Amino acid sequence: MRWIMLAAGCLWATGALAQPLEGERPPPEPDGPPGGGRLFISPAGEPFRQGDGRAAWFAGADRDGDTLLTEAEFRLDAERFFAVLDADGNGTIDGFENQAYERDVVPEITRLAGPFGGGPAGRRPEGGRRGPPPGGGDGGLRGLLGKGPQAGGERRDGAARWSLLNIPQPVRGADADLSGRVSLEEWRAAASRRFSLLDADGDGVLTLDTLPNPPGGPPRPRD
Repeated sequence: MRWIMLAAGCLWATGALAQPLEGERPPPEPDGPPGGGRLFISPAGEPFRQGDGRAAWFAGADRDGDTLLTEAEFRLDAERFFAVLDADGNGTIDGFENQAYERDVVPEITRLAGPFGGGPAGRRPEGGRRGPPPGGGDGGLRGLLGKGPQAGGERRDGAARWSLLNIPQPVRGADADLSGRVSLEEWRAAASRRFSLLDADGDGVLTLDTLPNPPGGPPRPRD
């Protein structure tokens, strides 16, 4: 009888611990709402949670609808999302606005802290370097082009789990001088770097069928 009571107490305690405390927000669903699509995070860090997010992002960025995404269109799409994050419109994403991004826009990316400490995944420079990587926060090609197991077997934390590139925190990754703030100039430069990483053949355009599929996304349809 004593063992039965003890087991019942353990089950009750486990259930109680599993429930969020009063006033505490439960952890978000990482793959979108039931019946919807899986989470996709664009190269600029914008989340898409309905249907095929990868295709939805591409269609929205492809302004002329010719199925070819140019660097100019890619940058314009990134600048559009910059304006969303720059809540006070001063041309800079500051620490408070970045915290709002992590807390309210894509809370999924902070649930997995990287092995480097210092807070949420993505605070380390991309590519695993110590200190700022040359040319800005996005690092080199190795490990950044998100092709699942083909990407050198590198660990994918934060946003990288649902993204085309292995960049754990796209906003912090654009902070080239590690100042804790991202200017519009830094954001544009980051967009150009990310476009170059995705433009593997260097022809100046991206097509949906040649883009990598995020490890956390649905499998690409077969021809």
